[in-house]
Amino acid sequence: MYFSFETIPAFAWVFIATFVIYLIKKPRISKNEPPMVPYKIPIIGHTLDYLFNTQNFLAECGRQYGDPFNIYVYGQVNTIAGNEIAHEVYRTDTFSKASATQDSFPLHRVLKSLERPETTEKIIKTIRQGISAKLPLYTERIQKQFMISINKKIGDCSNPKLIITANDNFSNMIARPVADVLVGQEISKNEDVVKAFADFTKDFTSILAIPPILSFIHPKVHTQVITLPLRFGWNPIGKHMITLKENLKPVLEKRLKDKEILGDKYEPPLDIIEYLLNDPEYGTKVITDDYLNKICEFLFIIVVVSILTTSRHITCALYDFAGRPELWDDIYEEQVRIDKECNGELSSQHINKMVKLDSFLRESLRTFDSSTPIIPHRCMESYTFKNGMTIPKGRIVKTNLMDIHYNTTAYGPEPRSFLPYYGLENKFPASRTDKNYFIFGAGKHACPGRFFAVNEIKIGMHKLILNYHIKTPSGKIEKKIHSGPLASPPVAGLIFENRKKH
Repeated sequence: MYFSFETIPAFAWVFIATFVIYLIKKPRISKNEPPMVPYKIPIIGHTLDYLFNTQNFLAECGRQYGDPFNIYVYGQVNTIAGNEIAHEVYRTDTFSKASATQDSFPLHRVLKSLERPETTEKIIKTIRQGISAKLPLYTERIQKQFMISINKKIGDCSNPKLIITANDNFSNMIARPVADVLVGQEISKNEDVVKAFADFTKDFTSILAIPPILSFIHPKVHTQVITLPLRFGWNPIGKHMITLKENLKPVLEKRLKDKEILGDKYEPPLDIIEYLLNDPEYGTKVITDDYLNKICEFLFIIVVVSILTTSRHITCALYDFAGRPELWDDIYEEQVRIDKECNGELSSQHINKMVKLDSFLRESLRTFDSSTPIIPHRCMESYTFKNGMTIPKGRIVKTNLMDIHYNTTAYGPEPRSFLPYYGLENKFPASRTDKNYFIFGAGKHACPGRFFAVNEIKIGMHKLILNYHIKTPSGKIEKKIHSGPLASPPVAGLIFENRKKH
């Protein structure tokens, strides 16, 4: 190969630039910090192991360096918190998910209200007071919406029917009851609104498909680049916002008018838009464009935190059920018994009696297999753990879910085995957080919507198991799809076949 004299300066500049980047990005760890796992490739650090061998890599690091430890991924030091330290991270306000979200999931670029910390607090309060506290009142409506979705999505399966799950993970099935709870029974009948709710998160996450290569320079460089289209006017979710505003405006105007005319005789509907109309901060007497934007942004934030994760988990639970024929009769018989008790109309008391299904669901959630949560934490000020180790302000902290969900102390010598009745035998319901069960977080920062999510999945699975035999194409357990530290449901599809009427 021939190199001209003129190419030598170019190589020199490349070498100098690489060396400068190396010096700038070289991790600087203080004496009291968690141990840094050694790595061989400068700048790249542990990135390749973290992406392509996550579970084994983190497990080996934990065995050698304890809890917590530091790794160097995408140009920045991350602290990995295992079974002991993670509980401290979730208990204290020093660690913030909201701050970390702005880099890894920059939804605030399109939903501007997320830039204000009080928005997150309001979301949590609304879910707790407007949804979780009123779950028994929503139960009948949720099951009706599920049956509409089941008939549309699956329908008659006199002959076995393969339902492909890869594109949407039953997001439409989850979106319909969510729409009913958020915007009411009238608007939730609109298929365009249901589709907008189902597609919103999927369309936004399309901008996150670019690997964070530029984070080797700085995390904010990557964030700036992937959000460039948004700042130049492209908005992947704009059409969904328009759909919701068009359908929401006449309903809100009618409610305000009815309130004015009927006064004390006005019977408020049970849904979140009514909850917001009665809220001092979100209440109004006139439906303006600014008000519509404000309330629609608020609703779509709830959509993001509910539909994406719930649809993934009900899909995975169905695969877990379909691939384990040894459990079919036991769980089916429980659903038949409860169906006869309630004559097909579930109440919250009947849902609480689904103890085997609940235990099965808990195990499906535990073994979902994501190595770390989608959203990490950021340390907002220097923090010293109880073991004396200190991490600096700004440090990203990721929870090693495998160390929690697959620990031998709680789950025995083979913690990766599927234990369908562990929750039932140990009185741990699927919605209850526990030191060995972090799927919904922990402590005061645990997911406020977990009760609604678990109830929704149980109602959906109850109806599906009652009406269909559900199998995998292979007749075996299908493997989940792994992308770095994150897991997704299998993509083989599920075979549904009508059951004989019980």
